[in-house]
Amino acid sequence: MNPSVLNPNGRTSDVGMTTTTGGDCNFGMVASVTIKAVDETTVTFAARSSGMSGHPNDNLLRDFTVPLTEVYATPIKGAPAPVALVPGATGPIFLSRNGWKTTTVDGFRIYGADQAVFKWPDCAATPSPPLTRLSVVPRSIRIEGHVRDQAAFFHLELLGPDAAEGQDLVWTGADFVDVQLTETGARRLRVAPGAAPVKIWPTRIVVEGSPSIDEAVSGEVDVLDGELAAAVQHIRYSVPGAPIALSLTQDGVNAFHVTPQAVAELSDPREARS
Repeated sequence: MNPSVLNPNGRTSDVGMTTTTGGDCNFGMVASVTIKAVDETTVTFAARSSGMSGHPNDNLLRDFTVPLTEVYATPIKGAPAPVALVPGATGPIFLSRNGWKTTTVDGFRIYGADQAVFKWPDCAATPSPPLTRLSVVPRSIRIEGHVRDQAAFFHLELLGPDAAEGQDLVWTGADFVDVQLTETGARRLRVAPGAAPVKIWPTRIVVEGSPSIDEAVSGEVDVLDGELAAAVQHIRYSVPGAPIALSLTQDGVNAFHVTPQAVAELSDPREARS
């Protein structure tokens, strides 16, 4: 590899390292990717995509290949640590404006390309939207998506008879989520029954319920909607209907008819640590 590949913006790139020759606010963060391959000039990663139809079913896990000269891989003060540029690593990647324009061979874009904020590495003072951790008592958790290696889309109610009583779902936007099914659910989704979780790519995860601080009100949020929820979610419960913690934007909190200020004042401090 040539260790001093220079692009027109004055950035020199090497695997695992990118430097700048001056002040730069031209990089935006993709919240989570999984590195698939790295060579002397490019990196290929898997990430959530978006299509031209606007339908959530277009937002599948797809591979993108970006020149290393469009990646800022050096740690940035105040930013999440960038993903290691080694196959299998998962984490955020910082792309230039040209990097964000990358598409798959069939024209799909990186999810969130139209809303990308270019503030790294030198404009970190630009505030990010605040997030609130909201405890919700769910009445419904609906997943829309497809099983890995299957093309058919389905709807699955996690609090219904097709799903096991306890679940531990981690959504990053860069990998499938693990869902425990009952025998009934396994038959409906045409997978082998057993103790192992099923790998599902969700296009929507809609949580309907009431905030724990005020169960007299209710609302719903698709936690895969970047305008309503954080890019990473961990939905965990041992029995159906037990409170779950969601990481939401102000609009997401408002959808449950409470305010971030009320959540901060009335929430049990122990929930914030759970």
